[in-house]
Order: sequence, then C-alpha cells, then structure tokens
Amino acid sequence: MYRVQIEEKQLTKLPLVSFADLGLKERFDIQEWVANEPSILGEDLLIIAKELPISSGARLDLLAIDKSSNLVVIELKRDDSGSNVDWQGIRYASYCSNLSKQEIITIFTEYLGSEGEHAEARIEDFIDADDFESLNNDQRIILVSKNFHSDVVSSVLWLRDFSVEIECVKISPFLDSNGTLYLTSDKIIPLPEAKDYIIRKERKQKENKTSGHSSFSMEKSDYTNDKLKSELKKSLQRPSDLTPRIIVFLQLLLTQNKKFTRDEIKEEFVNKGITTELGQAGRLLSHVSQFMTKKSTPHFRQILHFEGGGGTSGQRKNHYIVLEQYRNLLQEVLKEIQQKDK
Repeated sequence: MYRVQIEEKQLTKLPLVSFADLGLKERFDIQEWVANEPSILGEDLLIIAKELPISSGARLDLLAIDKSSNLVVIELKRDDSGSNVDWQGIRYASYCSNLSKQEIITIFTEYLGSEGEHAEARIEDFIDADDFESLNNDQRIILVSKNFHSDVVSSVLWLRDFSVEIECVKISPFLDSNGTLYLTSDKIIPLPEAKDYIIRKERKQKENKTSGHSSFSMEKSDYTNDKLKSELKKSLQRPSDLTPRIIVFLQLLLTQNKKFTRDEIKEEFVNKGITTELGQAGRLLSHVSQFMTKKSTPHFRQILHFEGGGGTSGQRKNHYIVLEQYRNLLQEVLKEIQQKDK
C-alpha cells in the first residue's frame, strides 16, 4: 500500500506489519472489526451471531446471512490460517445446515439483545421477503486471515470443485509513520475478476451432479381437504410482496372453469394495479409460478393444473386451471382470508 502525496508527485510505501506485533487479537479486535463492518469481506452481510457455541463445545467466530438467504460461516485467523481452518469451517457449516428458521431467529434475537424483538423483521428486510422461506437452504464458508497455508488453499480449491461454497479473504494491515493502521481486503478465492465465470461453471456442475436436490418440484401432495385448506391458508397469509399477486392469480382462475393463458393473467395483473407494464407482469407471473413449484408448496400443485415445467426448473408454464374438485374449497379459503383481513 502507498500513501499518495499529490503536490509532491510522490508515493510513500507503507510497511506491511503483523497483527501480533501490534498486539491485536483475533477475537477482541479483528472479529469486532468484521462484525461492525462486514462489507470488508467484499459483500453485504447481516451478522446474526458472534462466538456462537455449537454442540461440540467449540465456538463459531461469526455467523451471517447473505442477500440470497444463505447462512454464512465466517472463520477468522490472525496472521496465518494454519492448516486446519478449512476443516473448522466445514464442521461449523455442517452444524448450521440443521438450524431451523426459528432457531436462526432465536440466535439473532440473542445477538441483538434489547433490540431482539425485531430480529425476524430485520432478516426479512435484509433479504427479499419472498426468499424468507428459503432461509438456510444453502450454507457458505468465508475464511479470513492475513496469510493462508498452502494446504488450506489446495483444499479450498478442491472443495469448490465439489460445490462447497467456500471462499478465502486476505486482510492485510499497514502502518504509516504517524502510527495510523490501515487494512486492505482481497478475496483470493475465487478471484473477483473470474468470480462470475467460476460461479456459473460451479453452479452448472452442481446442477448436473445434484439435480435431485433442487428446490424445484412437480410432486403433488395428497392432503385431505382439512389439511389442504390449512396449508393454503398458511401460504396465502405469508407476509410477503408475492402474496397479493398469488391471490389475484387464484381469483382470476376461479372466475371461469377454463385454462387461462399467460397473456390473460398478465393483463389481469395490470388491471388489478399489481403493475402498470405487461413486461413486468410477465416477470411477476414467473415469480408466482416459481413459488407454485417449490418443494415446500405441493398443495398448490394438488389443486392446480398447468402446462410446462416437465420436471425442469425455469421452463415457462402456461394454461393454468383450478381442478374442478377443488374450486369450492379454494373459494372458501380465499373468502375466509378476505374476511380475516377486514
């Protein structure tokens, strides 16, 4: 790192120092810096826990949520990563993979202390509210250190080949002649310049290897009417921007006992004021369709029929209809929800 003296046209090189020589600690200094300003890791993260104890008795340095609703394990080392930090990260991510949404909210509530009553709302505000249901579907690991052992670099690259979302961020301290400390942050795995290409490649490999683990599903439930009504009410009362769009979509399907095309539904979104543009209406309908084909919503596929999908996520769907035997049941559900909202 260099300090620039503009008028003198000079650069003054700042010496790279060690955290240890400065008397700075991993837990009481570096951890606090990252917790207070997680953007130093190169992205927007919501820190939800610090020194989180796990079942083995070990403590996870920092736990965060990213914008895609993944849990992010952040493991910090001071001047050298050592040779086992990758294993620590994997162990912690494995533990976190089993956390339920309620457990995550409880963890964040405890972290916030006196402000904990707003924990769930803060998570929903941070991520897209429509993604709240997918909270912790995936986990990531970020390893942070001034230097990384060659064994760690090798194992991280190998793990990424097998679709483990693990990254290395290098934080380097510099000291000027006035004793002011500066930090630089560099993501070394994956390199930012190649990140988009690498992530696309890894995602494609992951889809090819683990297609059976996709969040997409065409499987239908076989619920009793009482169970079906309960599940529909739960989905149609979710505090989400997507919910009113789903309700308008279903109300349209109930107006006539016929198959509705995408264009008819898009026009209804415009007529109902959901949006003013047909192009945006198409995107909103795609969001509705994606929600209808999540593994967690088989009850919608029990009452609806549509063309397209074919077992493949992302395929455009069309010609939606409510199955005749469920039309009265759906009308009752929508009526009860409207009465409750009044």
